Amino acid sequence: MKAIIKRAGIAIQALAIGTVCGCRDSYSTDGGAERETMYQVSTLQSLMVGNYDGFVSVSELRGHGNIGLGTFQRADGEMIVLDGTVYQARSDGSVLVADDSLDVPFATVTFFDSDFACTIENVRSLDELTGWLTETVQANGQNLIYIARIDVQDCNVLVRSVVPQDKPCRPLAQALLTDQCCFTYNGTGGTIVAVYFPKFFNMQNATGWHCHFISGDRTKGGHLLGFSSAAPMEAHFDRTPYFNMYMPQSDDFARCDLDCDSHEDIVTVEK
Repeated sequence: MKAIIKRAGIAIQALAIGTVCGCRDSYSTDGGAERETMYQVSTLQSLMVGNYDGFVSVSELRGHGNIGLGTFQRADGEMIVLDGTVYQARSDGSVLVADDSLDVPFATVTFFDSDFACTIENVRSLDELTGWLTETVQANGQNLIYIARIDVQDCNVLVRSVVPQDKPCRPLAQALLTDQCCFTYNGTGGTIVAVYFPKFFNMQNATGWHCHFISGDRTKGGHLLGFSSAAPMEAHFDRTPYFNMYMPQSDDFARCDLDCDSHEDIVTVEK
C-alpha cells in the first residue's frame, strides 16, 4: 500500500453541541473552518430508534458540503452526496437527484479536499476494503474524522435501500428485517463514499466506516453491504478537524432513549 500525504498537523476543535452545534454562521466556505467541518444532521442513534422525521432540507444540507451520506424523510432510501449533487437511492432500485425540498432526518456532509491517498488492489470483500482504509487512517491519526472517496472502474457490489416507514415507526433494526431491499450489481463502476468516526464518537455516529455506493452512470446505488474488485483503485481521504451537529427540536427526539451503540446495531442489521 502506498500513501501520499498532502497536508498534516491539523488541530481538533472542541465538540460543541446545541440547537445548531458550533458557530456555523462565523465560518466561511471560502477556505475557512467551514470547509474543514463535518456537518451532521441529528445522531445516528436517533435514526436507529425510529426518529425518521426530517428537519433540515436538502437545499440547506448542500450548503454545508459536497460529499457525504445519510437518508431522507421516513427513511425513504439511501443518500449519496457526490460532487455537490444529492442522490436518493430508493427501495425500488432507482436513483434520483433529490429534490431540494425533501427533508433530512440524518446525514453527514463536508466539502471535499484530498489530504492524502492510497492505491488499493485486489479487494475480495467489504471487510478487506475497510481494512485497507483503516490501515491508512491509523497511519495518519485514527482519532480524527475522515471522509474517503474511492473511484473504481470494475467492481461487484451488494447494496441496500429501505422502504419508506409509516408511523408508529419501528426501530431501524426491526424495520430492516422486513423492509430492506437488496440489489447486486456485477461488473459495474462507480464511487464509494465512506465516512469514518473514531471510537469516542460512539454516542453521535457509527464508529469506524459507514459506506454508500453510486454507479458511474448514477442509476444504481445504496448502502454498501458487499464489495469486491480486482481492479486497482485510488482512495482519497479528507481529514476534517471540525464537527458541527444540528439537533432536532421535536418532542420525539427530546424524550427518546438514545443510550445505545449504533455501530453494533448496524453490524447486526447488515449480517
